[in-house]
Amino acid sequence: MPAHSPSPITRRTFLKSAAAGAAAAAWPGPLLAAGGASGKRPDILFIAVEDTSPHRFGCWGNPICKTPAIDGLAARGLRFDNAHAMTAVCNPSRTALLTCLRPDTTKVYGNTHDWRTMVPQAQSMPEQLKRHGYETVRIGKIFHHSFEHDASWTRVIKEWDSMPKPPPARKALGPDAGYSAGKVRQLLKQGKREEADAYKEQFQGAFGSPFSWGPTGRDDLEEPDGMLATHAVRVLGTPREKPLFLALGFHAPHLSWRAPDKYFAMYPPEKMELPKIDPNARPSRDHRLLTEATWREAIAAQYACITFIDAQIARVLEALEKAGRANNTLIVFWSDHGFMLGEHYQWRKGQLHDESTRVALIMNAPGVIRPGSVCKRPVESIDIFPTLLDLAGVPIPSGIEAVSMRPLLLDPARPWKRGAITSHGSRRSIVTERFRYNEEKNGRTALFDHERDPVEINNLAKDPKYAETLAELGRLLNGPWQDLLPDDLRPSNR
Repeated sequence: MPAHSPSPITRRTFLKSAAAGAAAAAWPGPLLAAGGASGKRPDILFIAVEDTSPHRFGCWGNPICKTPAIDGLAARGLRFDNAHAMTAVCNPSRTALLTCLRPDTTKVYGNTHDWRTMVPQAQSMPEQLKRHGYETVRIGKIFHHSFEHDASWTRVIKEWDSMPKPPPARKALGPDAGYSAGKVRQLLKQGKREEADAYKEQFQGAFGSPFSWGPTGRDDLEEPDGMLATHAVRVLGTPREKPLFLALGFHAPHLSWRAPDKYFAMYPPEKMELPKIDPNARPSRDHRLLTEATWREAIAAQYACITFIDAQIARVLEALEKAGRANNTLIVFWSDHGFMLGEHYQWRKGQLHDESTRVALIMNAPGVIRPGSVCKRPVESIDIFPTLLDLAGVPIPSGIEAVSMRPLLLDPARPWKRGAITSHGSRRSIVTERFRYNEEKNGRTALFDHERDPVEINNLAKDPKYAETLAELGRLLNGPWQDLLPDDLRPSNR
């Protein structure tokens, strides 16, 4: 069990308060506040992690990766089994969630597009909360790196703030160990393309974040994500007058995979399971650098990072309970997109496959959600924005391109969206309760039946038996987003 895991008393107390709330009548306004008073706006704890597919968590059925804190959060809240990123790349995914505008509206499709200049009229979720009386605190990455938004935050806390300098980390391992994407960017900025190409060639054409991993030799609290959790614990333990929106962004599941030694020790590489793969799949550049042994090492490394983050989340949830505000706090746990660990011989993100587009999403709202609920309806990350504002009693801005999921929180089995859309440049995908349908600008299409083929190996796009399915999914994929809505929420019926 990782350090800082919740004690049994903590779990029982949390379960007791959540169950009591779920037994209440249909909830008409903000959450029931601590002490039984009503009408007090809830705090919101929004936890974001990078590059993590729900396939890696115990509560989603992974038999190897240890995630007790997140599994406990799912047991106390609502787990979404079919939630998807608007784009399986960090910046556009986060931009869509935080502005509630779709990528085709913002034109933010990649990590170099600055939403602040492309849609300057956009109002972010934390900005709206701040305008309506919330103290908004950012700890870690929420928007994408340099595209953070000063107007959204009352306060920003960085990992190194008031923290002692940690010891240097041990050197990384793996195919790209030592590679620096920042050095490449600097050389290109200086016009030294040949030098940049030669540098990349040393790492067999490396790109993006280093494809490397390894234990750091440091303790939890000496790691940047450990420091972020420490800051969050302090914020949650500080008395305040205003309701709090605390956005906490963890990095560790992102390449390169670095965490304290004890988490790597939990995952002997030889015990890692390899995914089932279509033998005709074409290996990516990253996969070609691996042997079967290093493939297992890489999987073990991301699992180590996920378990490390789980231990930090445990610290934060325990602090929330100690502060006495757990039963008046909305909690969202969300990954910005998935991440391939060799499925289809692919790594990283941006692929139109389930391990890439699907996000980990858990919501905990005492008095609204029945503990331990599971929702299998298609859900889009963009809907988190209006849902939180709705539950907090804050006006939802006009012009947004999503709807509140409050009805779904009350009844996870009710009719919901016809599908969830993910786009990546000219490639687009829609996932329903049964199918995934992909389209590319070059005319290629793919159709997968998740009931019979959950790992998306057998492309049914050319099977005439599915012609009607293809036509309907193509219409939804390329039509207005409102066509996805259930009948009772479509504009013509409201």
